[in-house]
Amino acid sequence: MTFRNQIIGLMRFSYPSKGGFSPGEQEVAQAEARLYDPARLQRRFNLFEQLTLPSLLAQADGDFRMGFLIGRGLPKPWRTRLQDAVAPLRGAKVIALDQLPHYFATRKAFAQLVSDDATHVTGFRLDDDDAIDIQHIARMRRMVEHLLPLSGLDRPLVTGCNRGFFLELKPEGNLVYEVAEKQPIGLGLAMTTTREMPENIYRRNHRASAQFYNTYTDLGVPAFIRTVHGDNDSTPHASGAVERADWADVAAAIEANFPFKAEDLRVLCHPLTAAASH
Repeated sequence: MTFRNQIIGLMRFSYPSKGGFSPGEQEVAQAEARLYDPARLQRRFNLFEQLTLPSLLAQADGDFRMGFLIGRGLPKPWRTRLQDAVAPLRGAKVIALDQLPHYFATRKAFAQLVSDDATHVTGFRLDDDDAIDIQHIARMRRMVEHLLPLSGLDRPLVTGCNRGFFLELKPEGNLVYEVAEKQPIGLGLAMTTTREMPENIYRRNHRASAQFYNTYTDLGVPAFIRTVHGDNDSTPHASGAVERADWADVAAAIEANFPFKAEDLRVLCHPLTAAASH
């Protein structure tokens, strides 16, 4: 069998799934109202357009699809803004779905991006306020090509990276932390399966991946930037070592691995933190 691996990323962009709150129309409506609050959406776009999207556009290996999962109720101006923003990204697709259970929604979204000629799919996850390093897709492809024959072509394989930076957004100047995780971090984490297999990287809690799947994470280079701010959908924490760093000490590593200058990240403005300074 010829091995043809397709790489697909999926980002949940303020998607109001039924997985994060109690069932019922009232709860769905409440979640949608919170997610679509104009001030919140402006804050999300601020980070997406300045941090997340540039890291995708700068990938050395651009041979991947990227799905942006939204709810059908996302107001048209915001939907248009998203479509316009991702237009330069080859392989990008905005996918609008009704409110569905979280994992079912991710399965439907991935299914819209899979090519008929792929034998395997490597699907990765990414949030709209984080960044991956410029070699992320290329390294992901190499890891899968080398590890999948050892793990088993018909068994799910999880791959990722566990070294990077936390970027804490502060009105008086952002802080940077060097992080080495001892459990898989969800940022850029991928699962490789056969094309027919319905399972994907959103099936399990990312921290527990090694409990269910053969899992490999790479420590070689700083491979992610996770932002820490008042709008985080989950509480940011590291499972391993976290060390506050001086910007001067990490500038070279940031600029070698990401499409950013350290000074740009130091002053990256999040409207919520900016408002706190007034």
